[in-house]
Amino acid sequence: MNIIKNLTILLIVTILVFVNTACAPKKPKDVRKEVAADYEEAIPFVTLPEEIEGKIITGIGFSEKRANLALARDAALTSALADLARKIETKVESVWKRTMADWSEYKQQGVNEAMSVEEMKVMSKNIVDTELRGPWYTQEKIQKSTGRYWVRILLSSATVEKWVKQRMNDENLLKKYIIESQVKKVQEDLQKDLDAVREKERQDIEKIKSLTTK
Repeated sequence: MNIIKNLTILLIVTILVFVNTACAPKKPKDVRKEVAADYEEAIPFVTLPEEIEGKIITGIGFSEKRANLALARDAALTSALADLARKIETKVESVWKRTMADWSEYKQQGVNEAMSVEEMKVMSKNIVDTELRGPWYTQEKIQKSTGRYWVRILLSSATVEKWVKQRMNDENLLKKYIIESQVKKVQEDLQKDLDAVREKERQDIEKIKSLTTK
């Protein structure tokens, strides 16, 4: 009797799974059926959990097959750096705005927000121009069917935050936005932030090393 009961339950569960699978929404095709056979997934890298958590920033690039492997790698690295630069600019903006918000009680009255945004853009350009020199932690793949060379650069998000806060910890810059009597207090807070960020950076780099060491 128990055997029949168990078989009945198993049959019901199997039917339910089949129905749910059949009724589940299908992923829409993003390539026309008649040309689908000519295409494959473009990016070989999976998204890292650390990317989702915001601990790691990545830049992905590729180059088409070259006669010289070194040239292919250099071209792919250049492409990845361009992608990384765009993401760094976004991170710089985030850190700048968050830090300015943290200083709201110390800010001068009537601070020109347009000037603040312009200052942030100048800083972002300076960081991209001066800090993106490497050496880099990378993951690299060659697609056998096409010879396409892929590179993913991994960078600690805390590194970018460090670059921003190092530049913000400047008395002349702070005097543009902060009440003069509070500038020293803000600098002390910034230094504490930098110490914490450097520790986060150290931990992130250890993780990145484990991801990129073959």
